[in-house]
Amino acid sequence: LSGADIANIANQTKINAIQSQNEINVVKEVDIQKAIDEVMIGREKRERTMSQEERERVSHHEAGHALMGYLLKDCTHPVKVSIIPRGEAALGYSQQKNVNKKLYSEGCVLSQIAVCLGGRVAEQIIYNNISTGASDDIEKASKLIYQYCCVWGMNKKIGPINPSCMGKVGENLSDEMFDECAVIMQHVEQFVAKSLKRYKRYVEAIAKDLLANETINYDRILELVPKKLENTIEISY
Repeated sequence: LSGADIANIANQTKINAIQSQNEINVVKEVDIQKAIDEVMIGREKRERTMSQEERERVSHHEAGHALMGYLLKDCTHPVKVSIIPRGEAALGYSQQKNVNKKLYSEGCVLSQIAVCLGGRVAEQIIYNNISTGASDDIEKASKLIYQYCCVWGMNKKIGPINPSCMGKVGENLSDEMFDECAVIMQHVEQFVAKSLKRYKRYVEAIAKDLLANETINYDRILELVPKKLENTIEISY
């Protein structure tokens, strides 16, 4: 977190403590946790009501994100999963443990893309169709695949080339670059589909728990999904 983030969280914690009518000069952990969510993800929007059908779909969507983050070798585990609407548009979220890393390997980037696609793929598996709920995930995955191919030089076919630095020559490469990005994205999506189909029962278990409790944390996920499966699958291209 940046210094500004920490300052905002501290200020919001104080507000939360006052609103929850704690003892004078007493801040509880729940006030801090609530402030972190509000600053980093957005305020709860419980007035943004969903139908039961929508709640079920969002539960499976977030379960797909969470399970992929749990299974992948190059990912940190999910610390919190929720179907409470937050911010301007989010109907739910899956929050992974933050790590202070400056460098990311190829496998780590592909794993992040896989987690982004986990919600959309889970919907496809459970409902045999997709919804509009994955728009933010698609945006994040698209930015990552562009950087993978065109900034970080991780694509083996294209190599260490950044077309944006090559003028008109780079413009001529743009179609090939786009095609290669699409091929890799399809590869990752197929990998996610294969993984979630194999462990579909855990997608359903997490979704069912989310419907009942709205928010679950890592300790609860450990009760729903065997510990031996954590960080066990690896993606490559």
